[in-house]
Amino acid sequence: MVPVNVLLITTDQHKATTLGAYGDALEATPNLDALAGRGTTFTRARTQNPYCMPARAAILTGTYPSSSGVVRNGIDLPAGAARESLAAAFSTGGFSTSLFGKAHFASYYPDLPTGAVESVPDAALVAHDWFGPYFGFDHVELTSDVHNIRLAPAVGRWNWGFGPPPMGLHYGRHLFRHGRDKGVERLRLMQPEADGREWDPTQTWRNHLPEEEHHTHWIADRAIEWLGEVDRPFFCWVSFPDPHHPFDPPAPWCDRYRPADMLEVLPAAHPEEFARKPPHHQAWTQGFRGTELEWANPGWALFSEHEQLSILAAYWGMIAQIDSSIGRILGALTESGLADDTLVVFTSDHGDFMGEHQMILKGPLHYQALLQVPLIVAGPGVAVGGSVDAPVGTIDLAPTLLSSCGLEVPPHMEGTSLFGEPRSHVLTEDDVAPGVFQLRTLTTERFRITHDLVNPPNSELYDLIEDPGELSNRWSDPALGPDRAELLATLEDLTVAEPRRRLPQVCSAG
Repeated sequence: MVPVNVLLITTDQHKATTLGAYGDALEATPNLDALAGRGTTFTRARTQNPYCMPARAAILTGTYPSSSGVVRNGIDLPAGAARESLAAAFSTGGFSTSLFGKAHFASYYPDLPTGAVESVPDAALVAHDWFGPYFGFDHVELTSDVHNIRLAPAVGRWNWGFGPPPMGLHYGRHLFRHGRDKGVERLRLMQPEADGREWDPTQTWRNHLPEEEHHTHWIADRAIEWLGEVDRPFFCWVSFPDPHHPFDPPAPWCDRYRPADMLEVLPAAHPEEFARKPPHHQAWTQGFRGTELEWANPGWALFSEHEQLSILAAYWGMIAQIDSSIGRILGALTESGLADDTLVVFTSDHGDFMGEHQMILKGPLHYQALLQVPLIVAGPGVAVGGSVDAPVGTIDLAPTLLSSCGLEVPPHMEGTSLFGEPRSHVLTEDDVAPGVFQLRTLTTERFRITHDLVNPPNSELYDLIEDPGELSNRWSDPALGPDRAELLATLEDLTVAEPRRRLPQVCSAG
């Protein structure tokens, strides 16, 4: 049976092992676990880049970052991608297309004006009745930089993602719908001061905004309304900005887990693991405390155990909140009679260390906690209760969704169908710091090899069967010499094939 509709649901910076379907026992994701039960789970799904903008561009375009040009945060997706995107292909095929929530196809804070609607300075100029088109989507309702809304004390500026208030995109205007004073009050309820605290490196507090005003709830509301009105086959992307830091769930989700509940998921420290690893790995555990980049890596190893457990409790609480909203969306799909004809896909742009290897958030370190993403597919023609252990990538989503609906896959797309011939490997690119790190990672069922093109001696090789925790770097182990040579040859072929179309960087941070 060919699906009539496609619903793609994504989260941001979501560690795969927080789902019950991936082995978690804290019961934060009953709706996603039920989705997995009636569909297929991909156990070795990997992102094509461990940062937001390149990872999202790969999903939308079906191409590697080196092809799209979006090789790191701060590089806008070229305007021409609107004609070549997954959404455009669906639109050309007669589907109604929509996006709700976080797009992040353009930089929020460019150094120079770009005219992109997601740019905070330019968003103020967007007409209040604008709802698209945007990168191939007929209809969009977007959240602007909701992460920095709650990081205002850290970045030391008023904009809070909106301008000055009441400017901004659709969610910002929702908050300011009753005027400036009420909008400012809502913004202040998001800040740690509303919880009787000051900003601190844990980035953990209770968000005092009522749940029904929170962006997670708002995104679900907007998607549900659209799904209730759509009158032809559709491709709908619902994109939640959480559980990206800061970790500030509203009530009741802030109380869902206590720090003591998180002991079973607190990763153990293995300080000996860094003996044969690149030097920046151990340095990453200490973070950037006392610098303007502290918010991007506060240093997991510097937190007390109670602080670590508090972060985990808030993170799992955010995930439980998202799962609840996903349940509302899937329930609405069933009530409308659309569920039997809809292919539903859940994934994330990338993971989060969340204490693994004494690290937090993300960085140029390609551990599975960061590269692995949850990936669940359910709907017409999909095996019920299935599990696929072959490596796959988020780059495979675009060709999978199009071919599943009987549409032609554009020739520029570089992924393969999730339901075609199994992959032997999946590639992840990382050019976050040119001249410092340039990483290419190949993940197979047995190995993870990461080659640093700038500093080859800082490369890594892990046997994921014998060492699933990636504690022992065996790059220099003679016993794996033949395997390393074969993996490097494959990586070299893939790297040489990169078109290397580079666009000017327009922003220092996405």
